[in-house]
Amino acid sequence: MKSFLIWLCAVVLTLSAVVYQRLTGPTNPKRVEFSMDGTDYNCKFPRSMETLVTLDEASSESFVFSNKTFFDVPIKPTPEDISLKIMYRRYPGEGELEVSLATYNDGKYRLSLPSQPPAGKIIYYPVFEKGENSIIIESDSGIITRFKSPVPSSLLIPHVILMFIAMLMSNFTGLAALLSDKKVIKHALLVIILIGIGGLILGPMVQKFAFGEYWTGWPFGGDLTDNKTLVAFLFWVTAWFFNRKQSRRYLYIIAAAVMLLVYCIPHSTAGSQYDYEKGSVVTGRR
Repeated sequence: MKSFLIWLCAVVLTLSAVVYQRLTGPTNPKRVEFSMDGTDYNCKFPRSMETLVTLDEASSESFVFSNKTFFDVPIKPTPEDISLKIMYRRYPGEGELEVSLATYNDGKYRLSLPSQPPAGKIIYYPVFEKGENSIIIESDSGIITRFKSPVPSSLLIPHVILMFIAMLMSNFTGLAALLSDKKVIKHALLVIILIGIGGLILGPMVQKFAFGEYWTGWPFGGDLTDNKTLVAFLFWVTAWFFNRKQSRRYLYIIAAAVMLLVYCIPHSTAGSQYDYEKGSVVTGRR
């Protein structure tokens, strides 16, 4: 029964961390609520888009950013006589805002933005209008969307699954070390293997497809996602190594706590960003 309760607590912790990350990550859709003519509306605006522009194409002096990336914005309840446009520019930068008008069909607005190179960003300001009334969404901070190249699902799905299982096993191992006398050295080794394959092998492969670089964390850059994966891996290796011959269960608890902490840091925080002046991807940016 105690083992079942530990597993249950581990599942709750893991799912809570996943939900938190989904709600706070800077590339997850921006949830928006607004009122117009006495009606409350809600919708989502994307903060991550796919592009077919490559880094090599973007670095060419003759290349023109003419391709468009289209996206849909569903809105509830179904609006009547409300139009939508977005004002946008590259991010970072202080250029003039351009305008993209939306078309409306079956409860969805369809918009487009000029496709950017991998890790390129655009900041945009949605504007809803009805008659003489208008509402600018996120008028102070804007909505920042980052572009990425397509990642094969055959690579992305195993990466996500393995990292989820690694988090679950980490929580279980830490709780078991804290609440029971169960031997967990094999569990700790499994956590190391899962982080190693999911985070340090598949993770860089995913990043290579998305942004053109395998590893942008320490010592080559400041990518927080890469660095937090490395920190969690090193803590678990340390905990496993010093428990091989002598029991130091507190190290499992520390490693699990660190894993939980770094997992709660929103994914893609301080991630890759395209530098238009250098014509290359830099890291450690919003």
